[in-house]
Amino acid sequence: MLDIQLGMKNLIFWLLFPISQLTCGQLIYDESFQDASFQDFKLELSNAIEQRDTTILKGLMADRVYESKDICGFPGCSPTDIIKYYFKENAEESWEMMDLQLRFGFSRLKGLRSNGLGSQQNWDDEIVFQAPSYLKNIDSENELIVLGEAVRIRKKPDIQSEVIRKASFEKFSCDCNIIDMNDETYVFTNGMQWVQIELPDGQKGYVASKLTSRKIFKELTVAKINGTWKIVMWFHPPGC
Repeated sequence: MLDIQLGMKNLIFWLLFPISQLTCGQLIYDESFQDASFQDFKLELSNAIEQRDTTILKGLMADRVYESKDICGFPGCSPTDIIKYYFKENAEESWEMMDLQLRFGFSRLKGLRSNGLGSQQNWDDEIVFQAPSYLKNIDSENELIVLGEAVRIRKKPDIQSEVIRKASFEKFSCDCNIIDMNDETYVFTNGMQWVQIELPDGQKGYVASKLTSRKIFKELTVAKINGTWKIVMWFHPPGC
């Protein structure tokens, strides 16, 4: 019976997270398979997202969840605050954000406590899982990833503009740091947000922001507290 249950869990896992989303150019690689108990957490989080169930989601959060300096700051928001500010007032956007974080997998990190973010959390150890998985492979203030197959990169920020090349799950440089971004970094035209990127040959082009890692502007971090995986950060880093 146990073997059947484990088999069903593995089947559900691979149905939820297709191989193509786990291995794209090694930029996106879900390492959650390294911990069976964390896969159980993921399935429960997936159920909460699918059902839009704030009660389940609240139960998956630590007593304090570090969000950003703009809302609660240190030592973080209570689960009630997170639900109120994000899953009631901005519900659909927040559910979609968390769904995308889950879809692009978790990286397994060690030593996150050393940068001070864990000082208020009382985690069991320094091992955490963080989504989306590609965060550890890019400098998010100066790089982005095209999240799609054969995404068009255009000469100008317009759907009628010339396509200079196509990209699939590829990393590009961008002037996305809040300090050095300029008027050409982000352009909003005809109801669409565009971001300027630099190609390997130095040529610059534009890609729809919604098709890049800029769409997922939060980090989801999960750590063990008293032996149970809990969301400890739903963090919005500084920058654009």
